[in-house]
Amino acid sequence: MGIFDFFKKEEPKEVVDLNEEVAKIVAIYEDYPEFPAMSADRNVDEWLKTIADGSGKIVPKENMIRNADGLLPGEVLLLDWVNEKDSTTGCFPEFFEMEFGIDPVEATNQLLFADYLDILNDASVIDYWSLFQLNEVLEENGLNQYDTKERAIQVLKKEFTADYIVNMVDPGIYVLMEKGQFIVSKYADFIHEYLDTPPE
Repeated sequence: MGIFDFFKKEEPKEVVDLNEEVAKIVAIYEDYPEFPAMSADRNVDEWLKTIADGSGKIVPKENMIRNADGLLPGEVLLLDWVNEKDSTTGCFPEFFEMEFGIDPVEATNQLLFADYLDILNDASVIDYWSLFQLNEVLEENGLNQYDTKERAIQVLKKEFTADYIVNMVDPGIYVLMEKGQFIVSKYADFIHEYLDTPPE
């Protein structure tokens, strides 16, 4: 046996049949109440290879079952995750698609349409800002920074007109409406268990 034959023998020879893997995935998801979302950006070949070699996972069936309130688990998490975030955000954690089978952009729009969420774009947005954000604005405008959020907001409202603040916060942030608040409160244990943040 030649030296090259020896090295060839050591190389992994397993070839993944992607068509077979697609058939397996479709067969598994056929039993799901809803088919998990798959973004156009996903490299399907690479993803299927990870499923075939065991390094990747399929969306668990329980994540595609709607709760008593008609929402998927991923949509419940999404309500909490987008709350008080910039309404133009297009960057979502990959777990929404890969683990919970939802398209977070489309789901956010559906939650807005169904009155779980709203977009707040008036001067009151600054009430949701962190002290760091408030002090950044103060510093950019040559004003002193403050140790408390309340004082920083007070100074901003004194120094700037409501119209100026509205232009500054445009296009606004996502906020939970009453329905959304109810869902986040009802499923707080699930949300915080997954996101690893203690309930307030």
